[in-house]
Parts: sequence; structure tokens; C-alpha cells
Amino acid sequence: MGFDDGQILLDSDNGAYFPGQTIYGQMVFDQGKAKTIHGIYISFKGFCKVHWTTTETRRVNNRTVTKQVHHESYEEYFNRKVFVLGNENDDHQLQPGHHEFNFDFPLPINIPTSLEADYGHIRYRVKAVMVTSGIFSSNKEKMAALRVFVPVNLNLNPYCQEPVQLELINSYCCWCAAAGSSEVRVKMPVGGYCPGQTIPLEVKVSNLSRVDIDEIKMTIKRAIRFEAVSRPGVRTEKYIVAQIKKGPVVSGTAPEWNLEMPISAMEIYNFDTCKYIDVSYTFKLSIEVSGCHQDADESHPIIFGNIPLVGFQDNVLNPLQDQMPKNMPGENIQSGNYYPAPAIIPQPQAVTAQPNGNYQQNTPYPGPQPYPGIQPYPNPGNQPYPYPGNQPYPNPGNQPYPNQPYPPQGNQLYPNQPYPIVTPYSDSGSPYPAGNLPQPSPVPLPGPEPVTKPAVTNSNLVKTEKFGVVVSGDGASVPLLPPESSPPPYPTGPPSSPYGAPSAPPP
Repeated sequence: MGFDDGQILLDSDNGAYFPGQTIYGQMVFDQGKAKTIHGIYISFKGFCKVHWTTTETRRVNNRTVTKQVHHESYEEYFNRKVFVLGNENDDHQLQPGHHEFNFDFPLPINIPTSLEADYGHIRYRVKAVMVTSGIFSSNKEKMAALRVFVPVNLNLNPYCQEPVQLELINSYCCWCAAAGSSEVRVKMPVGGYCPGQTIPLEVKVSNLSRVDIDEIKMTIKRAIRFEAVSRPGVRTEKYIVAQIKKGPVVSGTAPEWNLEMPISAMEIYNFDTCKYIDVSYTFKLSIEVSGCHQDADESHPIIFGNIPLVGFQDNVLNPLQDQMPKNMPGENIQSGNYYPAPAIIPQPQAVTAQPNGNYQQNTPYPGPQPYPGIQPYPNPGNQPYPYPGNQPYPNPGNQPYPNQPYPPQGNQLYPNQPYPIVTPYSDSGSPYPAGNLPQPSPVPLPGPEPVTKPAVTNSNLVKTEKFGVVVSGDGASVPLLPPESSPPPYPTGPPSSPYGAPSAPPP
């Protein structure tokens, strides 16, 4: 008798749990005589491991060397150790008799489904360890495996509620001569199903060719993909979920069938929180023809879950009901609920079970709304901006800028015109005629005679020798006149002209 003969007792008879549930258990054993130990602890661990091997051959010193290569990936979801007696270092006297040590551990919500496969696994376990104090003694361990079932609610995926249709058109030819074509159509009412349900299939065939179709095959396949990061690589395990075969279809016929494809018992996996393992399901339609003609196939993704669509075969018995976890605390689920919707789901629930076994639609948030009145923004009036009148900018008049950059004075773009609104040249011989621009009349100044402004001079003006431009100190350029033009280079403008009286020297 002793620790080696003890056992770990769990509150779940089959060791199955939903994410978020709390594991309650006991480590029970009988001690025959007193024993000095450091302590006893309970460890909880969940992890994913991907592993497979390949052989690698290479030449070394004119010899062929074969080496085994390990492809691996590893990640942990939780790893916790709790002492129920003693500690890691101090000595503790374990008295003889019957011992029971209680423990509990809440499972995280974001963990994937348990899996056992050829290229990897996802495992959860509880282990009790007695840390011995002797120099030549080793620790003693007892371990219990856990199974985690992660719900897959089909009501939360809009794709599952849409019908699925596949169309396969195949053309035939023989010795470069056309032999016609065939068309096969398959339709399913929805895109998401649960084990135990039956998939209704509507099949329509139109064989307008001179070739007989030997067989029409409809297959659902599951593929589990494993990815290794140490010595990177990918492996895939494939499994046929269900299959139906029909045929032959002779030339010139158009048969139609209404079929039912039963889905047998299978585990439903949810690997959304796993980096290195993924699962997918595919519905494949293929035809096989006789002679030298080529076969054809078409595929479409399909989804499987363990919470059925509301209103679609939702009263079907779950084939793996005996392996599922117990109901969550506080749930009043009767025996008619074959696919329970546990309260712990990483996403909001969409269905709840009723005592009569039926389902009803819930709101996306079962509790209080995130904002009162279902407002995406907490300010009153459901305004995206917290300003009265739903104005994106707070200034009156809903102006994009609170202060106009240029006040509208006389409908002018700029408040102070750099130049008066006059034509730059008033005489008809100017290189730039006035055109249709309005010509303001000169305004006489007070006094007996008009006053003429002094000429504008600039010491920085430089005149080129050839046909070119005049460059001023501030970088502005004014076109020059050709040498043969008769008007003066700088014509005399009115008093409001930007250029004053000509300042050219006398000839």
C-alpha cells in the first residue's frame, strides 16, 4: 500500500470538460507506515505537440550517410503546480492511514479540443507528485487524462445557413471529334451539419453526350493539417466522413435523385486557438466515365459542429452523447436536449435549450447591452461626435473650418489683393492684350491736376542680352519683348498700373 496504489478521482465520470469549467478532484491513497517527504503537489497541464520523422541522405567523404530528421512544433496552454502538502524543500512527516487531498482548477476558455493523431496531439492532464526527501529515492507520480470538448455553434457562422450548390460540366471528345457534354448538379439546403443528422441531396444529371457515365460519387472528407516549425514541414491526415455513389448514367438520359447522406458518429474539433493544427471539411462531387475520356470533379467546403442550426434537425440524438461533458452548473437541461449549448463559449451564444427539446434564438449578447439603448457611442442621440446637432465640427454653420482662412470680402479669394484688379497692359500694342477683362476707368485724385505716381525702380533687375526673361531679386520673372517689337519694353500704365511710368533712359 502507498502512494503508488492511490488514484486521482475527478468530478466528471468520463473525464470530459468544456473550456471554462472548473475541475474538482481528489488524490486518494493509503499510507502503510510513516514516511518523511518534502511534499505533495498537483500539476495541471495542457499542451500541443506536432512530431514526425523523415530520413535525409547525403554524401560525406565519398560515403552515403542517412540521417533521421525530426519535424516538431510545441505550445502550452497552461501549466500550473499547487502544493497540497508541504513544499519543495522542507521535510514533512507523512503519517500512516488514509489520505485525501482535494484540489480544483478552472480551465481557460481559449483552449482547443483534445486530439490524438499520428502526426500530433493536444493533451490535457492532472498529475499528483510526491516529492521524496531521500537522496537515492525518486519522486512518485499518479496521472489522470482529461478530455476537452470545445463547442462549435453553427448558428454563429452565417455560411452554415446558406444553401450549397455544386455544378460539374464535362466535355468529351474522341480522336479529335466532339462527343458532347454532360452536366451534374447537386444541391444541399444548408452548409453546416452535426453528427447524427442527415444531409438531403438533390441531384440532377443531364448526359447529352455520346459517352456513358460509369459512376457519380459524392464524398465528404475531413482533413487535419499539422505544421512543424522545427525543420519546417506539413503533414495532412485525411478521413472519409460519408460517401454516396450513383450510376451508371447512359448517353442521352437526364435522371434526377433525391438522396439522403447520413453523418455517422465522429468527434468535432475546434482548433481556432491552436497554431499548428487545423481541420477542414470538403464536399467533393466527381464523375467517372468509360473509355479514354477524362474524369472530372468539383469540391466545396462544408462545416460540422456540435450545436445544430435552429430549426434544422435540431432534435437529433448526438451519437457521442455519452462522451460529452456534464451540463454546466445552473443549466436546467432535460434529456431531450441532445446537443447542449454550454454557457461557456468563447463567443456569444445564439441558441438556448428549452425543456421540450426545442431551440430558440437569443440576442448576440445574453446579458446587458454594452451600451444602454444599444448605442455604439455612449453620448446621447447616438451621435458619432459629442457635439450638439451631430456636427462633425463644433463651429456654427457646419463649416469645415471654424475660422475662414480668407474672409469673403467682395467674393474675393484673398482679403488683400496683391495687385488691383486691372489689366496689366492698357494699350493695344502690349504683348499681353487685355482681352475680355473689364477695364476700370482711372479715378482722378483731388486737386487741380492728376497726380502721377513715381516710377518703380529696382536695382536688382538684370536684363539678358538675348531673347529671355527679366529676373528680379525676389525670383519673379516677366517675359521680354522681341527686339523687333515697336512698343517700349515697359509700357506706361494708368495710375493704378502695377508698373509706373517708363524709366528707360532717353535714346
